[in-house]
Amino acid sequence: MKTPYRQRRLFALLLTAIAGPAAAQEAPGIDIAWTTRAIAEARSLRDDSIFGTGLPLTGFGRDRARIEQEARGRLGPLNLLATVTASGQEGAKPDTRFVAHEAYVDFTLGGERFSAGRKVLSGDVGYAFRPLDVLQRESRLQLAPPPLTGIPMIAWDNFDADSAWSLILANPGHGPGNAGSAPKEVPLGDTAAARDDASLALRLFRRVAGADFHGVARASARNGLELGAGFAAVPSDAVELHGSLLLQQRGERRVPLAAGAGVAQLLDAARALQVESHGGVSKALLGATWTAESGISAMGELWWDGSANSADDWRRLRTNAVARAALRGLPGVPEIAVAGANAASTRLFEQGNLARRGLLARLAWTEPAGKWSAAADWMASLDNGGRNLTLSAGYAADKWRLDAGLRAYGGKPDSAFGLLPERRAAFVTFSVSY
Repeated sequence: MKTPYRQRRLFALLLTAIAGPAAAQEAPGIDIAWTTRAIAEARSLRDDSIFGTGLPLTGFGRDRARIEQEARGRLGPLNLLATVTASGQEGAKPDTRFVAHEAYVDFTLGGERFSAGRKVLSGDVGYAFRPLDVLQRESRLQLAPPPLTGIPMIAWDNFDADSAWSLILANPGHGPGNAGSAPKEVPLGDTAAARDDASLALRLFRRVAGADFHGVARASARNGLELGAGFAAVPSDAVELHGSLLLQQRGERRVPLAAGAGVAQLLDAARALQVESHGGVSKALLGATWTAESGISAMGELWWDGSANSADDWRRLRTNAVARAALRGLPGVPEIAVAGANAASTRLFEQGNLARRGLLARLAWTEPAGKWSAAADWMASLDNGGRNLTLSAGYAADKWRLDAGLRAYGGKPDSAFGLLPERRAAFVTFSVSY
């Protein structure tokens, strides 16, 4: 029996075989742009982290570097974005891998436009958080992230000067790891990411009187029906407003082990986190940007993410770690069991958005010539008292660009950013295009 991964590969190959001849007639030739990037990151741990015994089993606090060779463009009928990455991390063996982030064809059948293959499907109007990004589900505000990896899909596209719509079948043949009909809590390993679920989505766009309006509808076995709308408007040369709202039939999130757990449960790494299903999820964002002719801009965003962890979840994560620390040294309690359970519990930080009620304030500057830029981003998790500050600067020449930045985490000891095992992280990125 073929695995879902092999089924998707066969589906993508079949689509390319069918669509390729039609697309080849429309877009012959090769047009590839190359970019080489070198990225270095330095990360420092909190000396007093409550996850201390488990951190050597994780990637937290480890300096790392990578070199990416990117190819982007067209290879005959194929739209391509691919990278070869050589990476190294403190305490780990170097690694090299090839990733085809995008590989899809655009073609016409019966006068209608289609695309098929692997494609990045991001979309929404927000900066720090994007409620309407129901397909790609991009994790925002990462430090020096790699290129996004697209989703296997076939899409029917229609667009003109002021409107567009797309009907998208994403991840065909791949069911969810944990559908909404599953028990309320299941082990963490029993569920795949929602972005990998088979789904059918409709995306809409319309420009009216200088304002952009967006709509989205998605149906999947895991989340049921998701409906959302958003807007972006420019009432004056200096001011931009944007917002979006998503209503989701059901959802799920990782949560720490329930309060009152026994010793055996606390030491079971497989149960350190569970996946909790719940119904009636809402997500919303409202933001504004002000820009001056001098190149200075200020942006503020406020959001609600009903699928993110609550303040009680973060407090419970801390309580469990403190309880494990109290078990250390007791007869019959292996040190490796305490470390393993603590390490497993830190996967709660892997979720894309750590702020259920979030606030972002951003002050940025770009010189009129466009070469120098700098920004300061302050983000707060309003429901649990966490915060982080990011300072960054960049210089862009004709063919190359240099960026550097520093991020520091803090807040209440039982908040998401206060619990994060890392105290700060710094990065430098150098890229050359040719």
